[in-house]
Amino acid sequence: MFGNTVRRHVTISRFFNAVSNERLSSVLVGDPFCRLRTQRPVFQRPLTSTTEGIQGVTIRRGRIEDVPGVWQLSEEAMWNTHQDMIETLFKMCENGWTVAEKDGNVVGCCLTHDFNDDLTTGGHFIVSPKMRGYGVGGQILRNIAEEYGERNIHFSSISYMIDTYERYNGAPLSRGDTGGKYFGVFKDIPLPPDALRKYHLSDLRQVELSDLIEYDTSFHVVPRPEMLKIWLGQTTAETLVLLEKGKIAGYGSIRPAMNGFYLGPLYAENTIGTLVLFKALVDLIPRDSNVDFFLPHANEAGQLILKANENTVGLYDTFHKCARKSYIPVLKWNNVFALLFNECGLC
Repeated sequence: MFGNTVRRHVTISRFFNAVSNERLSSVLVGDPFCRLRTQRPVFQRPLTSTTEGIQGVTIRRGRIEDVPGVWQLSEEAMWNTHQDMIETLFKMCENGWTVAEKDGNVVGCCLTHDFNDDLTTGGHFIVSPKMRGYGVGGQILRNIAEEYGERNIHFSSISYMIDTYERYNGAPLSRGDTGGKYFGVFKDIPLPPDALRKYHLSDLRQVELSDLIEYDTSFHVVPRPEMLKIWLGQTTAETLVLLEKGKIAGYGSIRPAMNGFYLGPLYAENTIGTLVLFKALVDLIPRDSNVDFFLPHANEAGQLILKANENTVGLYDTFHKCARKSYIPVLKWNNVFALLFNECGLC
């Protein structure tokens, strides 16, 4: 039914050609998308400490040349990413990376993204295992706090880190919804027999991008057109759009990770539509491939899929959505099956 739009074998070939290519792929030619905010000043601040190990560490603004170093940090932390994904995040959040460097190596990082004059998201906070306990992470957080002042910052936190973030914030955090990072092989998608009759699946390139951006914005209090153009434009990504009577009823994207694939975002108007879209995306990749994604716990389809695959899917950890000042809820949080990326998107 979906052969004309999904192009399974072509997609798999493109995915694995991209994964095996050691060169950084170019997500976009040139830089046609204007920033939505003014550029923050580039800073470079050496740390002063008598503690051996932290000496010689510099906190500075990240740049595209840091992609391999940040990717290596991500691998050390056992985050299932791919170098293409890190490069894409650098392009999405230009001038938004804070990097700790020592002896020419990236030993810590954090990502921020300004959606507008009032709202920033943060994440991808990592310190090299060799540098933990020396205050590098604390200095990164202090720099960001100083830089943003009283600005509201949204982020996701593992449960045991909330107290630490509140200490650096100097006040209790505003807490919101919860979700989990799940990974594993999805063998059973519990679709009703007639689930496919009312839907049509289309490749992203066959849909007006403005319509997709409008649909995505219906989930949020702020639009994110620039972010979507770059994330969905990653050369190794594949995006499917769910249509009901010619109107967008959902969309989802999947791309290679180091161990299998990363799925996100995936939004749909109801449980059945979510199941149809999820199955179509999983059908794009080789059978029994590992899939990672961030699932909001309120999503009904997600709970059905987890129950159907409880022997092959595991939970990495539970995350809490937090904000420095006030948590702004996502309008259709229950319809979110997978976040775009837990580190820099509202969802």
